[in-house]
Amino acid sequence: MKNSYQGTEWHHIVLGLALFLGIILRVFPGIMTGFPPNDGGMFYVMIRDLRLNHYLLPLVTTYNFAEIPFAYPPLGFYLAAILKDVIGLPVLESLRWLPAIINILSIFAFYLLAVKILQDRPRAAIAAAVYALTPGSYTWFIMGGGLTRSLGTLFLLLSLYFLLRTFDERTWKNLLFTSLFCALVVLSHPEAALHTAASCILFWLFFGRTKQGTLSALYIGLGTIIFTFPWWLPLLAGHGTAPVISALHTGMYQLNSFTALLNDIFARDTFIPFLLILRLLGLGWAIWKRQYLLIAWMALPYLVEPRSAPAFTFFSFNIFIAFGAADALPELVNRLNAKRTGGSFHLSFPEIRWLNRFVLLLFIYLFVESALTSFQLINNTLEPSAVEAMTWVNENVPADARFLVLTGKADPMVDPMQEWFPALAERRSQTTLQGYEWTLAEGFIVRWKQLSKLQDCGNTSCVENWSKETGLEFTHLFVARNTFMNNQPASLSNGEYKLVYENSEISVYEK
Repeated sequence: MKNSYQGTEWHHIVLGLALFLGIILRVFPGIMTGFPPNDGGMFYVMIRDLRLNHYLLPLVTTYNFAEIPFAYPPLGFYLAAILKDVIGLPVLESLRWLPAIINILSIFAFYLLAVKILQDRPRAAIAAAVYALTPGSYTWFIMGGGLTRSLGTLFLLLSLYFLLRTFDERTWKNLLFTSLFCALVVLSHPEAALHTAASCILFWLFFGRTKQGTLSALYIGLGTIIFTFPWWLPLLAGHGTAPVISALHTGMYQLNSFTALLNDIFARDTFIPFLLILRLLGLGWAIWKRQYLLIAWMALPYLVEPRSAPAFTFFSFNIFIAFGAADALPELVNRLNAKRTGGSFHLSFPEIRWLNRFVLLLFIYLFVESALTSFQLINNTLEPSAVEAMTWVNENVPADARFLVLTGKADPMVDPMQEWFPALAERRSQTTLQGYEWTLAEGFIVRWKQLSKLQDCGNTSCVENWSKETGLEFTHLFVARNTFMNNQPASLSNGEYKLVYENSEISVYEK
């Protein structure tokens, strides 16, 4: 009874610490930026489209005037639109805060799932703390565009938790909640939906291959279809399967899945590689203890959809790290002591004082490094000078203008100026990639590479040649002066380009 009490008290402390520090890390970027971190521009427009269409899903979005199908799962858009119309919360504030709040909830959801898988609360608490504090692991979910990613992740975790409860005890409540959360994943995020479906099949193979379990899985699948058909049926009626097939081409299936998985297993993660060491120890422990579900769950995302696989393999990695800290490391120390002293001690790991100190120091270290990592996200957020320049474009440039947004950042998918320009300037950007996953199919990756190449240009001759090669014509340049063509001001002053606006960071030129 004493050990059980200590274990319960210990895991409450660890889980509480994980939630407390995790909350600080997730709200800090929003406080510092005063604007949705990084991305979210396309969602900002889609929420506006939804409200202007009286909550009926439009056929296309007005984002970037590119006839992009309104094919993205809409749950997050409805949530932000309702908050705007019911309590008056500005959409920009929803994009600034909702992703972080939802991701905070996912810490506890992951803890529940880990308890169900491990049947052990202290180890699940360690896994949840690592989930909450690993540097960089949560940034993609607390950005403005994380509105949908965070929802998808939260509902994925709850889906799998209730699925395992259903396999343990088939009640109508468990069946209903599993179906409901699976449906909410589908309505939240496309990649999360793929990985949820694959994980459900995997969990069925390990826990549900009985008549009762198989029937439960079929009921859950049917319930998910019923709950989601008000969305996907009009989508298929309006666009057919073309947007879905196009989006599948962006999954980066050309990657070598085995190599990608090995790279992530051996990723450093932190400056001092504590997590790498514990992950390898825990993976070895899982292999020794024949934890085949966790090993298969680790590899599965790379077979399903390599592009987003690291975000979903991260769940199993956290459990491996918990094994490393709670099982493999104490066992290793115990064996070394046995060789040295001729005796061994077998204590429950919450009772091992040196291990408790190590875990506490590890969490503090992860918190500090995560806080420092957050500045990368803060510094990759739209600056007031850029907002000011986009507002000027909105008010002063002809509606049929075509812009090249030149920032010098190679990856257009993590460049806030590229995504927010069509939303705030309300002009066509030829260099914005967001949304084209629904239309370009295999051409999406080609366009990605073309846009990256443009940002390497150092003068207007290069820019004009790029325009001719790609067929993407332009009338204006939106230039981040400190990062693009910083050493080539003469190329913009040759008489072919007229400076029509500038502030401390941005210059706008008319061709």
